[in-house]
Amino acid sequence: MSHIVIIGTGHAGLSLAREIRLKDANCKLTLISKESICAYYKPNLSKALSTGKTAEQLIMKTAEKLTDEFNATCLSHTEVIDINSVDQTLNYQTKDSGALLKLAYDKLVLATGASPIRLPNTLSAPEHVLHINNLSDYQHFRTQLTGKKSVAIIGAGYIGCELASDLSSQDINVSVIDRGTWPLNRAVPESIGSVIQQEMTEKQKIDWYLGKTLARIDKANKQFKVSLESGEQLTIDLVLSAIGLQANTALAKLIGADTALGIKVDSLSQTSIPNVYALGDCAEYQDKLLPFIAPITQAAKALASTLCGEEKSLVFTANAVPVKISVCPTVICPSSESSGIWEVQGNGLDLEAYFLNEFGELTGFALTGNAVSKKIELLKRCKAMNFETHGKPPIKQQQYESIQLSNAS
Repeated sequence: MSHIVIIGTGHAGLSLAREIRLKDANCKLTLISKESICAYYKPNLSKALSTGKTAEQLIMKTAEKLTDEFNATCLSHTEVIDINSVDQTLNYQTKDSGALLKLAYDKLVLATGASPIRLPNTLSAPEHVLHINNLSDYQHFRTQLTGKKSVAIIGAGYIGCELASDLSSQDINVSVIDRGTWPLNRAVPESIGSVIQQEMTEKQKIDWYLGKTLARIDKANKQFKVSLESGEQLTIDLVLSAIGLQANTALAKLIGADTALGIKVDSLSQTSIPNVYALGDCAEYQDKLLPFIAPITQAAKALASTLCGEEKSLVFTANAVPVKISVCPTVICPSSESSGIWEVQGNGLDLEAYFLNEFGELTGFALTGNAVSKKIELLKRCKAMNFETHGKPPIKQQQYESIQLSNAS
């Protein structure tokens, strides 16, 4: 009986387990996580305050429920210590016992996700800045927020804008700091970003410090002093960093798999190591990271087929990402290509921006206001991301030794 081991139980790992069980009710399945294994919808973290949800209320299924549903072994609070890709075994430790245990696998899936990019220690002591990337982060933030009236958010991307909107709904004074000159500057053209900024300023009283560089964050009694290189200073109750995520590639690197932005995979989600696959925020698809729910779900369905004996190549259809800004309906379809130009049309709040490649093909778009109603129509026209080559890349011809992962994340 085949044994599939999945390391990581975020949306990628749990979606894969679910899809595997739809195709094979009998294979042995083990899920491993350094955190508590539970099912929750991660995008809800950036709107949990406005919906009045605690961390516990965001949980949809517990480890016990998932164990029964997947007929799987679920190992929470468990860290993989080393992997021997020749023998196809791994050693792990549980938080409770601390004993070193061995587990054999036939197929291993790295669904290790991504971690927040940390501000350099030269800018701030780590304890001065909070992040929200999982349930425990949110629980800690919610506790720290009690009695606070002002929050500075470093970063005006997807998460930064969503958290700003969520916090303002709770009568928190929000200041957003970003080196870019408009919100979501890496995802939308200036005209779209300017509309978002205007709406959030007028209706949510967000203070923007755009085109600004952070100089330092210092403790100031029970508050923080946020200094910008422009000379401006803000006195703030809490500081949140939302400057982005970086793929967790430590396990892949330590067994010799090819990595760059993430763990490189082929059209079957296989890494350069035999019988080792990668999925989700940690995986790199043709020099791209796809850190959104829809492509992760699509990849999980394809990989489940492959793991269950029916090889299925990845095809990512265009997907629309709703940005949770209550005062400005916004939908973004990230482009499948990096080169191209924006064309914008519309008036006032109702704008349509099309990202066209060199052949004039629609590869992405951004919509605001009433224009979001065109989402379905545009998705049908948008070019999908297809792999240039199919099948497996050459597997590295070398011996892989078990490597201690004492510093793995």
